[in-house]
Amino acid sequence: MSFLVAKDLKVGYAKRTVVDQVNFELKKGEIICLLGPNGCGKSTIIKSIIDHIKILDGSLTVLGRDINAISGMERAKEMSVVLTERIAPEMMTAMDVVATGRYPHTNHFGKLLKRDMDIIQESLHIVNGEELKDKEFRALSDGEKQRIMIARAICQESDIMILDEPTSFLDIRYKIDLLDILSKLAIEKEKTIILSLHEIELVPKIADQVLLIKNGAVYQYGSPEDVITDEAIKEVYNISIGSFDTTLGNIELPKATHAPKVFVIGGGGKATKIYRALSKKNMSFYSGILFENDIDYSVSRALGYDTIAEDSFTAIEGEKLNLAKAYIKECDIVIDSGVSLSGINKGNYDLLKFASQEGLRIMSLRNEDLGLNTVNFESISSLISAI
Repeated sequence: MSFLVAKDLKVGYAKRTVVDQVNFELKKGEIICLLGPNGCGKSTIIKSIIDHIKILDGSLTVLGRDINAISGMERAKEMSVVLTERIAPEMMTAMDVVATGRYPHTNHFGKLLKRDMDIIQESLHIVNGEELKDKEFRALSDGEKQRIMIARAICQESDIMILDEPTSFLDIRYKIDLLDILSKLAIEKEKTIILSLHEIELVPKIADQVLLIKNGAVYQYGSPEDVITDEAIKEVYNISIGSFDTTLGNIELPKATHAPKVFVIGGGGKATKIYRALSKKNMSFYSGILFENDIDYSVSRALGYDTIAEDSFTAIEGEKLNLAKAYIKECDIVIDSGVSLSGINKGNYDLLKFASQEGLRIMSLRNEDLGLNTVNFESISSLISAI
């Protein structure tokens, strides 16, 4: 059964519509992520859901009950909120801030009972915040503050948690911590979670559903596996230079477009750092022979002048091998990434032998000597510096 349903929502300010036709259905324990460029209306949708601004049209229901029929106090028990704006309370400890999450459940005097204190302690435990409870809130780092704000939201004991850009300004450790906490809350506590994120690469790791928003409309709605595609991200974010790989979550800068003088023999993820090092120096390159399921393949396609690839688990030979040899003859340098040269990869050993016979300079990151007059380097930086 659907727990939270938005139908034909129109949100905005006064008579100005920001986003129209917002539709989604969430079951208990599901996470939906709002995704889109700055200014697309993610925060406006969230502020409308929590009644900070009025919904212009459409309906939002919780278990079939219209949200407008729920009083402010009931809504505070049903929804907990963590907004982008940073609070800066005077003379309050982290535990004091978490305790404010109990206010919808206390009497008119705001007295905290033993059960309230137990819930406060449990909320701190869930976010690994026990060591922070006696510290002044304003003295905490951004990541620590965000953990405490999540604890406050947990403390509310609401079925719905709403977070606006909760990972903004956080370093990678705290982003991982935060998303892990939210994922566990959805799975173990059956919290229904609505959040907006800027980091496209994080969305598939946590969301059950995605609302992809562009220019005041929902561009696409569905599972992240269906919604977040290379084509959709390029269109929604108007990416005209460089690229974003939705499979790997990689942002790549624009490639060099002049004719290459370098051929990189890659595979097994060993050449990705070489590609990026060359790209930083605005060096164009060919690469091969890769398999289409290889990590190197995606990065080489984004940064290389041309990439020779073979079907996965297929021996490297014939037409692809001949094309690679033709490219090598156009180059001055061949870089050996150190990829395995046995089994179906033997064709790449043939390329190294061919390059040696043609008298090309072969620069290698391989530990062993292949007897092909290669020059071995201990690091990519030293190799690139020698080109």
